[in-house]
Amino acid sequence: MTELIVSATRLSREYRLGTETVHALREVDFTVETGEFVALLGRSGSGKSTLLNLLGGLDQPTRGSIVVAGRELAALNATDLSLYRRTTVGFIFQSFNLVTSLRAWENVALPLVFQGVGRLERKRRAHELLESVGLGKRTNHVPSQMSGGEQQRVAIARALVNSPRMLLCDEPTGNLDTGTSAQIMELLQQAHRQGATLVMVTHDPELARRHASRTMRMADGQFVPDAQPQEAA
Repeated sequence: MTELIVSATRLSREYRLGTETVHALREVDFTVETGEFVALLGRSGSGKSTLLNLLGGLDQPTRGSIVVAGRELAALNATDLSLYRRTTVGFIFQSFNLVTSLRAWENVALPLVFQGVGRLERKRRAHELLESVGLGKRTNHVPSQMSGGEQQRVAIARALVNSPRMLLCDEPTGNLDTGTSAQIMELLQQAHRQGATLVMVTHDPELARRHASRTMRMADGQFVPDAQPQEAA
């Protein structure tokens, strides 16, 4: 029997913008099986990044249920949500989000600081991961000394350092050229082959088709059929 790592029911997220209510998500039902690679497609404002933020515990729903790895996220307090983010999910962002003053290995090891892992062990694990993403010779470089592709590799290593069950990727190749994007996607595929569940937000249907095991399209805060007339044409 297939195990679900994500189960969301009638999930809604609304924001107040002045006197207007913005419906970012509208009673969405969404499941992800353990070990899946799911791509969320859609234009800006479609709701896909809002859904990703809810999965990551960075935001909470207005209504509905969202259960990840057996935990109802809407019921967790701030301390439990922080623990969830440190142990269950890893984040990979389009803008890398590296600390500019820290060296590559220190950026990778940063999540381990909050786990209470000692410096020597943090450094060992960070160096091991940087080696695995092809940056063994760049461990002491700060972000300004690295290319965009190298910075994204550091970000991937950082996301993997706690061995998360699920990776949440928000346009992970959005700032990269075609060749570098292919290298980054291969690293994500490698993590997937090693057992991680991936949920990736992208604007690129071809990227989703080539790499994801399932593609879901969003528009106006809801899921819609993936086949679009202009694409079929």
